[in-house]
Amino acid sequence: MIRLLWTEMRRGEAKWVAAVIAAVGLWHFAGDDASTSDWIGWWAQTSIELQVFAVMVMGPMTSAAAAWTAGRVHRFRTLDWAGTTARGAWTQAVVVWASAMAWVLGAYALFAAVAYVRTAGVSAVTAPVWSPLLLGAAVIGLQAAAGVAAGGLVPSRIVAPLVGVAWYGCLVGLALSGADGTGFPAALVPAIDEHWDMAFQPRTGRLLTATAWCLSAALCLLALPGLLHRRSTRPRLVALLPPVLVAAVTAGTLVTYRPAQPELAWAVHTPQPERPACTTSGRTTACLWPDDRHLLPAVRGATEAVDAALASVPGLNRTFYERGLRPADPATAGELPVMSPGTGRRDMTEQMMSASLPQPPSGCDLPLMAETGGYPGTFFLEAVVRGRAGSPAPFWGERFDAALQGFTAAPRPAQDRWIADAADAVRACRPMPALPKPAAPPAKAGAPGAATTPGGAGAARGSAS
Repeated sequence: MIRLLWTEMRRGEAKWVAAVIAAVGLWHFAGDDASTSDWIGWWAQTSIELQVFAVMVMGPMTSAAAAWTAGRVHRFRTLDWAGTTARGAWTQAVVVWASAMAWVLGAYALFAAVAYVRTAGVSAVTAPVWSPLLLGAAVIGLQAAAGVAAGGLVPSRIVAPLVGVAWYGCLVGLALSGADGTGFPAALVPAIDEHWDMAFQPRTGRLLTATAWCLSAALCLLALPGLLHRRSTRPRLVALLPPVLVAAVTAGTLVTYRPAQPELAWAVHTPQPERPACTTSGRTTACLWPDDRHLLPAVRGATEAVDAALASVPGLNRTFYERGLRPADPATAGELPVMSPGTGRRDMTEQMMSASLPQPPSGCDLPLMAETGGYPGTFFLEAVVRGRAGSPAPFWGERFDAALQGFTAAPRPAQDRWIADAADAVRACRPMPALPKPAAPPAKAGAPGAATTPGGAGAARGSAS
């Protein structure tokens, strides 16, 4: 059997497809910039990146190559000869499938090694996540088996590219439909394209169930050409019973599963740590997941910058927790969305500045501010806070800009009172308070009515004359 497999590996077209996949995958996984990547540094997200690349890129190409190899019996008109061999039709299909999978899984293992090495170079912990990787390999197996079945059943050269295009179209259609991984058919074609960061962990049991479904369904698909076209070498129904039963049970489990809200179909929330990784500067504190402590230098610099920029501005959030962490007082803490494990000090500062703004309660529709031209009050409050920090505010129109200039001309104590009242209004879903009036400009020397001597003597003389 090993010699037969090696012969099929050398004869089949999957080796050329695997070479193309290897070039594309190495360019993607080795060339991604660690400072902007959304996966280099997070183990769970790295495995998801590998899995979705396997399903979306490797699977359709492997399916097309397997269909072309399986269609050899039609192109060379050897179908009758294949039906007289000692090995059954199911065994022949499994050999073709295994020959394609061997080349592609070698490339998949190479990608996993490159991706995990890059993540280990950024993360402060070593905790590889394997269940999404296994699922990715199993989905490739299902796609390749569909290609083998199509190539063995349909005597046409065009079936190979059509199978690859059909798989890709199916996956794109599921993604565009907003499928959440539950129900039919999303649960049976698992392509997990989600952003987990540190707030989520894989739902290992369901991922392994999906892996078992893909492999058992692949074995069932490989038996179809023999069952339908080759009576002399068709597989025995007793041998088919185990994969059919496994496929039926696992498919039913996947389709009927509904996660408890707000959990995801393929992931669960990470348990809260006993002690988050925190840093404090003045009145400002930022906390991260312990596994994200490699970001502490950037967070420390951002905390110092935010504390210096906000100084004593009242009413704002001065405690920040990374997404997924539960703060002691959610009303006065801001969520810190770390979108990249390689986030730098500047991006972290911008995220903290945005998180310092109070948020209205869920379902609140804040009244618009007429003074700003009908924009929400949160827009104006953000512009005021960014102006205090020295950051440029976006241009929302002439009236908005005039209101902002008038606000900055008001006395500083009046500005502080308005910011504090506005923050309370946002949290309570109330209309924004009236804007403070600009300070009166100082009178120019020599102007009519201006005092030129202490006590207003100059004004008195002017009126007397």
